[in-house]
Amino acid sequence: MVRRLIACTVVATAAALSLTGCLGDKKEDPALPPAPTPPSAPSASAPSQTPAGSANGGTPAGWKTVGGPENGVRMSIPAGWMEIDLTSGEAEQGLKRLGLQGANEEMLRQSFASLEKQKALYAVETEAAQRGYATNVNALCTPTPVSSVDALEAATRSGMVQLGAQDVEITRTTVAGRPGIRTTYSLRTAAGTLTGRQVQVADGSRACSLTVTAKDGEMPDDADQIMGTLELL
Repeated sequence: MVRRLIACTVVATAAALSLTGCLGDKKEDPALPPAPTPPSAPSASAPSQTPAGSANGGTPAGWKTVGGPENGVRMSIPAGWMEIDLTSGEAEQGLKRLGLQGANEEMLRQSFASLEKQKALYAVETEAAQRGYATNVNALCTPTPVSSVDALEAATRSGMVQLGAQDVEITRTTVAGRPGIRTTYSLRTAAGTLTGRQVQVADGSRACSLTVTAKDGEMPDDADQIMGTLELL
């Protein structure tokens, strides 16, 4: 039971914190960095089940690698995404660049505080932010005694039930060169229906995850590539 509850915290934290992309109360002229040409519409075909590990895959051309030993993980983000470094005081600057105000600004500030305690990585797709919901990615590690893929999958299913997630699909895959799981799901929120893609892996006394969250129908084409860049440090 203790193992199950601790592992549930991993998936619940990673998935729930990604909901902080809600940007309903934007200022009129947010000072967002330039965004690239809008990507093509997401393919209607089933998501690729290729291994999610990137230990030997390298960083795609033009992408930026973020994270380091202090985070316990590293990931890469495409051009047009903005990293918010939660460990350097950049969170407040990020809030201003995203153009938030009122309740949404305070909600995101509180979430940043939670992520900062876990030394998590966080980035948003700036063009999506202009449309009202910031497609986002977070990566983090949480202490846990869970060491098997079976236990991780069971805990994830339980955690998704607690979140009220729907359309949950969990498959086995390779994450950062280790046996792990890939989870897709949807969540109904005040911001509308959100979809998430997440990879998780148990690594000794910790479990690490990377979660991409977007508004329904707006999951970026390169979401799987982003998940494939997760590295454990």
